[in-house]
Amino acid sequence: MIVRIKWTPVRNKIKLSPGSKKLIAGVLLVVSALPVSTVADARPIPVARKYAPVEKLTAFMQRKGFVQPYNLPDILQSASQASIPPSLIVCIEFVESSGGKHYDADTNNPLGWKNGKASFPSVRAAIRHVAAELGSGQNYAGKTLEEKLRVYNPRPYYSVKVLGCMTQCAP
Repeated sequence: MIVRIKWTPVRNKIKLSPGSKKLIAGVLLVVSALPVSTVADARPIPVARKYAPVEKLTAFMQRKGFVQPYNLPDILQSASQASIPPSLIVCIEFVESSGGKHYDADTNNPLGWKNGKASFPSVRAAIRHVAAELGSGQNYAGKTLEEKLRVYNPRPYYSVKVLGCMTQCAP
């Protein structure tokens, strides 16, 4: 059922005395001459401090029981150089090895690079290599995060898991 409502504006004519017309005209002249406040005139409102990426990532890694050391300086530096979010590396490590708990320690590969079969001289080297590849590697350059994750691991729900994780720990 369609209900139509007809709207008609109501116009009340206000009758002003000649003296009140002059008063209104004077007020309008004075008001138009007053300075207009701008945003620059307003005092800055203090903004609540955001968590630094280190604090938020550290809290996430502690909450999820990552193996220490967390290697956050390496993660932050490598992610910055590769122009990728540091939470991407952290979440890949979480999804691939439960935060460094479940992987072959001889490979130093908690990020599951090449299906976990690649070996690195250290975990730091693995972080640097994977971040560099995700940032500008031949198979990853110019792709969105979701596309990069599909290349990293083509399983249907892998990118959903990593991206979901990133929302929990992203600054």
